[in-house]
Amino acid sequence: MNARRIRLKRYREWSLTSKLIVITGLLLFLSVFIESYLLYTQYTRDFQRQSSAKVQQIIDQVALNIDTYLDDLYRLTISPYRNAGIMTALEEPPPRTELGQLEKRRLIENYLDEMMIYPREDILRVSIVTDRIYSSARLPTKLVPDERLEDYDWYKQALASQEYIFVSARENEFRLGGGNVEVFSVVKQLRSIRNTQTILGVIKADANYDAIVDIVERADMGRGGGLFIVDEHREFIFASNDAHKRTALTALQSGGPVAPDYLVNSSYIPRTNWHIVAVNSVAEMNREAIRTRNQALLLSIGSALGFILLLILFLRHFLKPLLAIVSLMKKAELGMLDVTFRSERKDEIGYLGAAFNRLVKRIDEMLQENTALVREVYESKLLQQEAQINALFSQIQPHFIFNTLNLISLSMQSGQQDKAIQNINGLSKILRSMSQWDKEIPLRKELDLLHAYLGIQCSRYEGRLAYRIEIDPALHEVPIPALLLQPLVENAVKHGCERKKGLTTIVVAAAEAAGDERIVFEVTDDGPGVASETLRRLRRTLGGDDPRPDGRGEKAAQALLDGYDENGAGIGLANVNKRIQARYGADYGLHIDGAEGTGVTVRLEMPYPSRRADDV
Repeated sequence: MNARRIRLKRYREWSLTSKLIVITGLLLFLSVFIESYLLYTQYTRDFQRQSSAKVQQIIDQVALNIDTYLDDLYRLTISPYRNAGIMTALEEPPPRTELGQLEKRRLIENYLDEMMIYPREDILRVSIVTDRIYSSARLPTKLVPDERLEDYDWYKQALASQEYIFVSARENEFRLGGGNVEVFSVVKQLRSIRNTQTILGVIKADANYDAIVDIVERADMGRGGGLFIVDEHREFIFASNDAHKRTALTALQSGGPVAPDYLVNSSYIPRTNWHIVAVNSVAEMNREAIRTRNQALLLSIGSALGFILLLILFLRHFLKPLLAIVSLMKKAELGMLDVTFRSERKDEIGYLGAAFNRLVKRIDEMLQENTALVREVYESKLLQQEAQINALFSQIQPHFIFNTLNLISLSMQSGQQDKAIQNINGLSKILRSMSQWDKEIPLRKELDLLHAYLGIQCSRYEGRLAYRIEIDPALHEVPIPALLLQPLVENAVKHGCERKKGLTTIVVAAAEAAGDERIVFEVTDDGPGVASETLRRLRRTLGGDDPRPDGRGEKAAQALLDGYDENGAGIGLANVNKRIQARYGADYGLHIDGAEGTGVTVRLEMPYPSRRADDV
């Protein structure tokens, strides 16, 4: 027992290199016994490759024969161009009299009857669709169940393209004798020979699969083999051996070999989206070679099985600690950093386990140290990005742009070119300003935007809107966030002027707050004002003076906050308030004053530039 422990201890101290050398030596000795098997495998692989090439040639020829057959059908659809009388009848306008219509139908359908004399029984019907549906068939049929051709994809595709359109049986609507038959069709657009840009209609030839089946059945796949035609919907058009259907479908879906027991070849017909698949049993192809292999390799296989069993037992013992480390690494990857590799090994695997323990411990310490900082930075960045995105989306005003374009159009139509040019210039300034939403700009540029916006609105409301901007020129170079005041002015227009029949005046003012190092902007209107319940709701939502909950006025307050009128247009005060507080802190933002019948004043406070520089 003690000797065994000593041997095990010495084995644990072996280096990984020594262990790999021993295993490699054993594998080299065993290679002698499997050499014969490898030679046989190479032989069978070459034989299968040659067989596969031969089968591929067969199905490629089948695909070529089917393609040639389809060419014959395609040539049938261009036969009307060789008959001047038929083309003349198709190009002439529809007859107005019933007798004329009957004569035209008789002429065209007689020609189609002559085409049906074509000595091929697989062609069931030929139809020309122009102002009417003209058709000739071997048995009574209808072109489509309800003859609403515009509902069928093949008809729309033929009118839109000069290429041949192939219609599979799945997409075909063909009635014969009260039941459905498997029919495919080819469709070709008909154009005028007088004016090739004029589309007269389409010609459609319907055929069954008898001719295609005849072509496929001529190919011999040998004993146990199968040949299949599969359409784009993975439905079988032809199957010579039902036992191999699943194998054929699996080969198409996987795009490669499905199993070592089968040899699968395929060929593709682009114009029909058909796959021709050949399935052959490898066992049938290698029957004689397999018998010889079984006899020659019986002893080698027995020896190999014994070796494999020993190798599995050895590898399970050898790889057990490595697999344990891998399992712990997966747990650590999922965030379970309390895992530990326990082992007393002194070889390379023992060192790897100890290094893994140190690494996990250090990562856990680093995560604990940085979690608070990462969370703070992430939340701050996320809040800033959310405020910027909300501010950006709040500036996109398709309703305003649509009204402005209508105003410009009306001005041009009424001969007021100067007014139209002025509004075009104003709209250009507004759109150009939107591209700078995430930047700071001088106050004068924001005032230029207000002049442009209010100028357009004054033109739109024609005497119902006036405005004044009362801001000291000394403040014109103060940097402010772009598009800061425009939402407030737009809100005043929508909730002041639009709701008042008489003249509405909007005043934009700014001043420095004495002793507080702030700039205060005010946007005042003398519109219909706001109800007291709505005002309390607004202040509570903006974090104002009245925190008492009140359900009344909620809808009107939300309309002002979201900035939406009855048509869903406009911007919101809530987004502007979030944008200011996200940038400068909760001490700044919006405050609303007003009463019903006296208008509304929106006050915006932000730090003076020198104050912001000191804070940084």
